[in-house]
Amino acid sequence: MFKSYAILLAALFLLAAISCQKKDSPPPITEEPSGPVEVSVAELLSTPITIQMNPYSLTPLAGVARIQSPQKTTVEIRISGEYPVEVSSQGAAFTHDLLVLGLYPGRENELIIKISNEDNSNFGYDTLWVETPPLPDFLPDIEIIKKQDSQMEPGWNLIEMSMGGNGYFRFYPLIFDPNGQVRWYMNLDFIRGWIGPFERLRNGNWLWAHEQTVYEYDMLGKKINSWNLPGYFQHHDQIEKPDGNLIICVTKGGLDTRLDHFIELGRSSGAIVREWDLRQVLDVDRFDLTWNSSDWAHVNSVWYDEADGGLLISARHQGVVKVSKNNQLEWILAPHKGWGQAGPNGNGLNTNDYLLTAVDQQGAPYGQAVQLGTEDAAGFSWPWGQHACMTLPNGNILCFDNGWNKNFGNNASFIRAVEYSVDPVQMIVKQAWEYGRERGTEILSSNISDVDHLPATGNRLITSGNIQGPGFRQGRIIEVNYPEGNPVFEAVIKYKNTFSDGNGWAQNDIIYRGERLPLYPE
Repeated sequence: MFKSYAILLAALFLLAAISCQKKDSPPPITEEPSGPVEVSVAELLSTPITIQMNPYSLTPLAGVARIQSPQKTTVEIRISGEYPVEVSSQGAAFTHDLLVLGLYPGRENELIIKISNEDNSNFGYDTLWVETPPLPDFLPDIEIIKKQDSQMEPGWNLIEMSMGGNGYFRFYPLIFDPNGQVRWYMNLDFIRGWIGPFERLRNGNWLWAHEQTVYEYDMLGKKINSWNLPGYFQHHDQIEKPDGNLIICVTKGGLDTRLDHFIELGRSSGAIVREWDLRQVLDVDRFDLTWNSSDWAHVNSVWYDEADGGLLISARHQGVVKVSKNNQLEWILAPHKGWGQAGPNGNGLNTNDYLLTAVDQQGAPYGQAVQLGTEDAAGFSWPWGQHACMTLPNGNILCFDNGWNKNFGNNASFIRAVEYSVDPVQMIVKQAWEYGRERGTEILSSNISDVDHLPATGNRLITSGNIQGPGFRQGRIIEVNYPEGNPVFEAVIKYKNTFSDGNGWAQNDIIYRGERLPLYPE
């Protein structure tokens, strides 16, 4: 009996233990994932991803990726390589057409594509290989001889590449990465003539012109818009105003002078909103730098002053000029030699009254020879045959000084990026900064060329577009820090001159301007 009782107690104890275990320790459950889950990319797509390359036959290294999904998705694309590129969709959608920019030429490019659903709970990867054609053999070779990434302005490099020969230019604007590899270009050879400049609009498209037409194209080479200029011929420059209208350097038809007018073109209407006539405010008979009664001014750049609506003008054969929005002369930054009465008939204002006086850093005027421009001071020189003048954020004026006919004599043996401080009340000018003199003939370009203020770093980007030496022609893009003037980036663009058949205009390769900009429009 005792044995049976013991067995009963053991059984009851075991049942109690089992009962407690079930009560205090519930069975484990399967946990839901706490983050995004990778799935087969096919689950996120309606159709396979396609890449349409060069859809308008002008941009061989660019295309568009097309993604369709049964639900809203986001897309990220990465182009692998020594200098990779990444681009993402702007938001979730059923269909995406994404620009594919920055492909390497002449190779199979790996594109890694990530697709995510709208709430980012599922994602999948796809890899596509895109083969691109090699670069045309007449495009230049690019050598990077200096690159200090931490001190450089972000972005890639645009050069306005023109191949000269047989009396005309073949225009191929191109973008190369910080390693010197061309990653985008546009073939505008069908124009068969001078194009310049080629610049990015605020909407990310390109603005360029030829003769009597101004064009807007996108990054894929699609024509977005065009405007005709009846009675006018574009040359050298056009810029976008904050309101979207365009200021264009023009020659006005029916006159015996050229390269001396400007128009404001209504972007929406295509109408001429305003006209500026440089003959009315400058001395058309001043030939101290060159004798050419037709091309007496040779305007090569215009800059819009957002503060007052006026224009900053570079006239290669005269100097740098500021006029108001109503074509009233404000000042002239130029050597004082030879100025007289303005007007087509020489019966206008006295231009001498608008000449800026050159002063040193203490505000003392330099001597008469410096004012006239027949000699330089230690800290001051006028610009000679300058290009690409702009107003800086601090109000100063920045120009590329080509040193052309310097001091009314021979061309200088150097070029400069030069900055001037202008006081329009006291009518004085100081030289604030320069770079290039110390480089001598190494970067000498007596015509064309460019200089820019780089907004993120404050650095300066200098483009010498027509450097000539024994047996070679080339361009250089140099980024220097400011105000120290130390190069942090330098690229040598080695021209092929494939079509060259002599010397002279349109017989050799040149770069009109260079820019630092993001590959993808912002």
